[in-house]
Amino acid sequence: MTDAFELPHSLVQALAQRAAQTPERIALRFLADAPGEQAVLSYRDLDQRARTIAAALQARAGFGERAVLLFPSGPDYVAAFFGCLYAGVIAVPAYPPESSRQHHQERLLSIIDDAEPRLLLTVEALSDSLQGLEALAGASAPGLLAVDRLDPQLAEQWREPELTGNDIAFLQYTSGSTALPKGVQVSHGNLVANEQLIRQGFGIDLNPDDVIVSWLPLYHDMGLIGGLLQPIFSGVPCVLMSPGYFLARPLRWLQAISEYGGTISGGPDFAYRLCSERVSEAALAGLDLSRWRVAYSGSEPIRQDSLDTFAEKFAACGFDASSFFASYGLAEATLFVSGSRRGQGIGALELDAEAFAANRAEPGKGSILMSCGYPQPGHAVRIVEPQQLQVLADNQVGEIWAGGPSIALGYWRNPEASARTFVEMDGQTWLRTGDLGFMRDGEVFVTGRLKDMLIVRGQNLYPQDLEKTLEREVEMLRKGRVAVFAVDDQGEEGIGVAVEISRNVQKAHTPEALINTLRRVIADACRQAPAVVLLLNPGALPKTSSGKLQRSACRLRMNDGSLDIYARFPTAQTAQGHVLASDDLQARIAGIWRELLKVEAVAADDHFLLLGGNSIAATQVTARLGDELGLQLSLRTLFEAPTLAEYSAAVAAIVAEGGSTVGVIRNQDRDQALPQSLAQNRLWLLWQLEPQSAAYNIPAGLHLRGELDEAALQASFQALVARHESLRTLFDEVDGQAVQRILPSQSFSLRHLDLDGLSPAEVAARREDEAQQPFDLRQGPLLRVTLARLDDEEHQLWVTLHHIVADGWSLN
Repeated sequence: MTDAFELPHSLVQALAQRAAQTPERIALRFLADAPGEQAVLSYRDLDQRARTIAAALQARAGFGERAVLLFPSGPDYVAAFFGCLYAGVIAVPAYPPESSRQHHQERLLSIIDDAEPRLLLTVEALSDSLQGLEALAGASAPGLLAVDRLDPQLAEQWREPELTGNDIAFLQYTSGSTALPKGVQVSHGNLVANEQLIRQGFGIDLNPDDVIVSWLPLYHDMGLIGGLLQPIFSGVPCVLMSPGYFLARPLRWLQAISEYGGTISGGPDFAYRLCSERVSEAALAGLDLSRWRVAYSGSEPIRQDSLDTFAEKFAACGFDASSFFASYGLAEATLFVSGSRRGQGIGALELDAEAFAANRAEPGKGSILMSCGYPQPGHAVRIVEPQQLQVLADNQVGEIWAGGPSIALGYWRNPEASARTFVEMDGQTWLRTGDLGFMRDGEVFVTGRLKDMLIVRGQNLYPQDLEKTLEREVEMLRKGRVAVFAVDDQGEEGIGVAVEISRNVQKAHTPEALINTLRRVIADACRQAPAVVLLLNPGALPKTSSGKLQRSACRLRMNDGSLDIYARFPTAQTAQGHVLASDDLQARIAGIWRELLKVEAVAADDHFLLLGGNSIAATQVTARLGDELGLQLSLRTLFEAPTLAEYSAAVAAIVAEGGSTVGVIRNQDRDQALPQSLAQNRLWLLWQLEPQSAAYNIPAGLHLRGELDEAALQASFQALVARHESLRTLFDEVDGQAVQRILPSQSFSLRHLDLDGLSPAEVAARREDEAQQPFDLRQGPLLRVTLARLDDEEHQLWVTLHHIVADGWSLN
């Protein structure tokens, strides 16, 4: 129970406490990208791995030096992050470069240049690819350390560091500008303060039986602090999966919530839309979302239609719209700034359009804004006029400022940016969020941004970065004649591009060729093609009197028709059909593209991203095609060969080589003992250590009313045993090898109990006792069914299985 723990002063103390007091309790369960595989870490396991890595770090780096984390989401990432905390080394969460292309490396290289790390932490499988980074050449290059090759005996050499609340725990690099990266300095004190807010806001302090499920990336503040560190801090179990595992099939997120009894989970608004669009009606019958009590939405604007559609679709699975939970925050505040109240849903407010245009929030007919909840205990939110820095009253729109112990220490080695963003007022430090909004009856409403940053699929994109990319990659463009701005793309935020084109270039190139080039460059840079491209006549870009671009004015003048545009995308002719090549594989791939991208036709030279694809759609295409062809396909293949013809050829080459094919699964001979799977072997070892334990029993029950045909019930379970090999499987060892034996047949026996006359409390006690009876994995059976008679027309059916042959999904 979480109440047994005192509030820790650091995450190091939090994990160490749990490892000392509940060492065997499951801390984290990772669902691997390969279906059916998972890794489980207890608090003891995680503490041991953290000590091992910390000892290796202490031998190679001093207190306060930096280590960049380059791992896919998984146990190694978690262990390395805690290893840094345990060593007093500042962690720098990042992710490996996705390919050898330059733009995929820019962010990582800029982080390394800014943080000046002593070490790059990774796994052995990635070491060779990281050696190729140009930034690693030279005498001052950071060293590479593969944490999966460390000797566990190193843990004994670990020395606990003397940490204070002001010591920096990690640098969270904001997910925007690559040219001038800013690393937010999050202290150990900031972390503890914010984790306490999340714990209280989510109601975990009152609900110690909560289970957190997360697919969010661990290098992102919401995934790291909310999805990973919060369950360790609060002592509740967590189920993690990689973003790619979720994006390939959004159903997997909901299945994990259903199977593991998830009560807290969430993500950006697009995740809810994705589930509404991609989860089939047939899949709903297998989902139980009734325990999901906090469905948080954050990281991008919350849309009422997204929530309504999701709630309506999944109501049949037990999802309650009151579970929606608004979460507003940012890295500079560690994470959490304001949020809903658990179980009360997300409020909406319709504003008078005329008053809103004058920066006043008055109810009426016009824009609908979703509430971002309430400021958290011990912290404050105020609305400030951004020029005069005057605090505004309720219902007046200004810049959102946040204050309290969660506010970070500033930006790493960037005093100018820190001074602009972290300001002193009324004797305390306030964070200027750069977001516009207002307060109303204690609630926070976000209306927009002072900055020109775009948020696309939860990813921050800085216009100046994309503008520089266009100027660098397209020689015919003149510097300062390009503007990137946010547009509405079918209810979501999209990318708009406006470019002044000289008369000479207009004569030399067709508008279609110019637009195609611009869209390709943007798509290549951020894996999202522009939704709007405007080719302007010279001098048409809106600018201030001092010559500064007015990006938001581009959108306004585009909408009112006052922008001097000579060509644009999209046009009425954009969606015309194309003739496909006759290649069978190409036609098959084109069919998948058409369905997922919702286009009428695809030509051989069509570019995936320019058709409207993005990284989410690419993940789904890769998974879908891989399933159909029986191949292990890499997401990189599609991004490196983005046209239909190129991608078809690349996939055909993989098929020809045969190296990545999954192959046909052959039936093994059931007459002999077979090796146990990794998951089975873990449970087999645990059972051998404690054969009388019922910790891995899976009980379930049904209340049956009316006349019961017991013979039919017996026959039904006998048919299940005959149909499912797992219910006829026993476990043993042969010559030191852990094996499983599948019996050709096994008789099923339905147990009977007559409980007529017992009180409900006595029946419940008998039911609990039944669920706690241990199984014998060697002798079996591993399915136990008891029919408890309460009277002639009322029974309870108690079904108990051992986890080695079943899971929550099996019971559904």
